[in-house]
Amino acid sequence: MPPDADPTPGDPEPAVPPGAPPDRSIQRALFRYRVMTYIVGTALIVLVFVGVPLQVWAHFTLVAKVEGTIHGYLYLVYLATAADLARRAHWRLGRIVAVVLAGFVPFLAFYVEHRVVVQMRAERAAWAEWEASLATGGPL
Repeated sequence: MPPDADPTPGDPEPAVPPGAPPDRSIQRALFRYRVMTYIVGTALIVLVFVGVPLQVWAHFTLVAKVEGTIHGYLYLVYLATAADLARRAHWRLGRIVAVVLAGFVPFLAFYVEHRVVVQMRAERAAWAEWEASLATGGPL
């Protein structure tokens, strides 16, 4: 219902679709989250598949130490961007847990990021459809 319209007594409130209403701040937060996902996911792959084997088999610890430290700090930035997006988009606990775990398992970050983007686009489409049905006065 538009904010300036007077509700008729007895009219039920329309059902609200899941997720948060789309706005520019959510889109910018999603972009920041996606950038950090690719950076952290790539850093984790380098750490696990280059740094750790060099440390274990070649006894060359410098790469693992440096890359591990870099990944650790980047992971904190990734968590901050994910928390910002979760707050703005009103995520449920399951999505938050998946995003947090994605920074620990190689390649999982890319899969979770893809799922998050697909789900958020579907939620944005549901909101657009809901708002259009309110504007036209059609069935919900």
